[in-house]
Amino acid sequence: HTQGSGKSLTMAFYAGRIIREPAMANPTLVVLTDRNDLDDQLFGTFSRCQELLRQPPVQAESRAHLRELLSVAAGGVVFTTIHKFFPEEKGDRHPKLSERRNIVVIADEAHRSQYGDKAKFNTRTGEYTFGFSKHLRDALPHASFIGFTGTPISDEDKDTRAVFGDYVSVYDIQDAVDDG
Repeated sequence: HTQGSGKSLTMAFYAGRIIREPAMANPTLVVLTDRNDLDDQLFGTFSRCQELLRQPPVQAESRAHLRELLSVAAGGVVFTTIHKFFPEEKGDRHPKLSERRNIVVIADEAHRSQYGDKAKFNTRTGEYTFGFSKHLRDALPHASFIGFTGTPISDEDKDTRAVFGDYVSVYDIQDAVDDG
């Protein structure tokens, strides 16, 4: 969706719908961004939608706080940056935080930082490293993912559709022009 098209509200409405879906059995939603200012912006939007969400959203303040928020048996709307899924020690794997299948990760700006599942060899350090998404998926191996972006990419090692699947909705610049 293009900038200013209501992507944040679409995300909140989606979250409200998922929360109310009986088959989801009181899911936990993880709203994921890659920058603090986006985290704050989305958190503000969702905070104004508490009635729709049936619960107040919470921002993870640290890695430890994120782990605490995701250790629940059900429920919750958790805001975090993807960086909090990076392991504490260089070279470590992120610990598994939940085996639950009713966790839904809503990734904003899904074209950024959602890659790196394959190890890359760093010739400078002589170590293999992974991107943030590998650690996220190690932490929440059975979660479902939906990505929101205005600029999906398709490169050899970064492909938004390969990570998140086919488009659910497209609202492009021509749609925005047509809508005024």
